[in-house]
Amino acid sequence: MTDRLKAWGDKKIIRIACCFIFNETGEVLLLQRHSDDLGGGKWGTAGGRIEHGEEPKAAVIREVREETGLQLDEIEELGTHEIRMPHGAVHMTSFRSIIQGSVTIVIDPEEHHEYKWFDISTIKTGDYILWGIPTILHDFGLLDDFDTDPTLADGSQAVLLGLL
Repeated sequence: MTDRLKAWGDKKIIRIACCFIFNETGEVLLLQRHSDDLGGGKWGTAGGRIEHGEEPKAAVIREVREETGLQLDEIEELGTHEIRMPHGAVHMTSFRSIIQGSVTIVIDPEEHHEYKWFDISTIKTGDYILWGIPTILHDFGLLDDFDTDPTLADGSQAVLLGLL
């Protein structure tokens, strides 16, 4: 088992890239985080840290391939959020891709327990989703209005830094 990411505190902001991968019927692919990771057992997008000197687009293509086995041909950059969680903060650059036809998803059991295609409307009510995902989807116009983001109930915040 690899060393798991631990809390890094308020001073360091980690740069990450993620991809909202949709199928032809509008469902979004989410991965269940490994139980030993921060947010373990919750569902989130494919993605991860941007390496030193790496562009966000290259990082997300690499991370999606490593975490799902998918080779994304077309991706659209959506924008960036700062997500403040109990254990630290990230600047997350988000992308979107639409998968045509049937695909085979192969997850790495060292990183995730399973994958599932979610009806996007169910994401705004689930506390089983990672920090800020409903807010992020709403900010990009991919999710209808809702009253409260249940993923931010612990005091976490998702703040839009910029749209593309």
